[in-house]
Amino acid sequence: MWFRIHSFIGLGLSLVFAFVFLTGTLAVFSSEIDWLLTPESRVAPSSVSGETNWAAVARSAADYEPDLAFDLIEAPVSPIFAAEVYMTRPDGGLRVLYVHPETGAVQGEGAMLSAKALLRQAHRNWLLPDRIGIPLVTLTSLFLLGSLISAMIVYKRWWRGFLAWPRRGRGSRAFWGDLHRFVGAWSLAFGFVFALTGAWYLVEQLAAPAPAFETPFVDDVKLTNREVARALPEALALARRDYPELSVRQIGWPGPAGSALGFYGQDGTLLVRPRANAIFVDIFGNKVAGRHSGSDASAHQRISEAADPVHMGNFAGYWSKTLWFLAGALLTLVAMSGAVIYAKRAAAGGRAASADAPRGRWGWLSLRKGIGLSLFMLAMLLIAAGLQLPGLIALMR
Repeated sequence: MWFRIHSFIGLGLSLVFAFVFLTGTLAVFSSEIDWLLTPESRVAPSSVSGETNWAAVARSAADYEPDLAFDLIEAPVSPIFAAEVYMTRPDGGLRVLYVHPETGAVQGEGAMLSAKALLRQAHRNWLLPDRIGIPLVTLTSLFLLGSLISAMIVYKRWWRGFLAWPRRGRGSRAFWGDLHRFVGAWSLAFGFVFALTGAWYLVEQLAAPAPAFETPFVDDVKLTNREVARALPEALALARRDYPELSVRQIGWPGPAGSALGFYGQDGTLLVRPRANAIFVDIFGNKVAGRHSGSDASAHQRISEAADPVHMGNFAGYWSKTLWFLAGALLTLVAMSGAVIYAKRAAAGGRAASADAPRGRWGWLSLRKGIGLSLFMLAMLLIAAGLQLPGLIALMR
């Protein structure tokens, strides 16, 4: 029974698994892919000597675009990146401004459509609307769990696979089987990490979304970008005095009707996103309007916050990102090799039909069903991409 379960899941969803694994693997280094494709986002490391000069970045961005609504200023991913300022145009289009993190020099602007955006959306929701795409993608995590558990039951003493190098010279079917078990053993733990965090995303999407962190109410006053930029140094100084543990990674710009700057970052709390640690400063009275730390979050919020760093592998810089990238590449290979194995097994069953007709018919019927399901899912992805094309084109403007 467990072998049939493992085979059915592997055949029916192998190409879907491969697509999810591949897009997730590439998304780990999606910022670096954009860095290669976007000259404006690059900075010479020798030109950066310290922390992001938030005042210079804000002032230059406000002078460059005094009227567009700013959303967020984000610190560079690493010393080779520019700081990024996210803006919204009157027609709703989104733009990103690349600014040198120390001098504040504007290096250029670009569209929000990028390798990072495409890969993350393709992985997260298959380019479908969130209410449809996220449940579909996260549902595959349950099938992945079933595949992993059934594999551990079917393959006795599976841990021996760590040292069982694929054999050559015994036919392609034996080689692919050995490769599947060998790579599967080395990637098994990561498979459970991705499956469990994916299942958590499914629970969040359908039944138990995490409570949002509190954002304080602020004065209903419209401010220009230049006014906010002028007030930022004093507000940042106050934020650092009141919350010295916070290493600022993002600054939330006041909305069209508000006077609070939000400073987000890390304060030493493990496995939380920058949004979990924040302080808000009312720039009119130059007073703290509110603050919160991930260490004070509820258990539900902490699990929700930990899911992203653990799923994406960005909690320890390039060390963890590299490890997660390799794990994703191995899981992609597991999915593809599983499809090859089942195809070869079904083909062999078909050739043996004269000796065992029912088995041969079942083998080819299963193969056709599995391939049909995988092709159907891939066709749905292409249709989804086509439906989203107008929106993607709008992001390019």
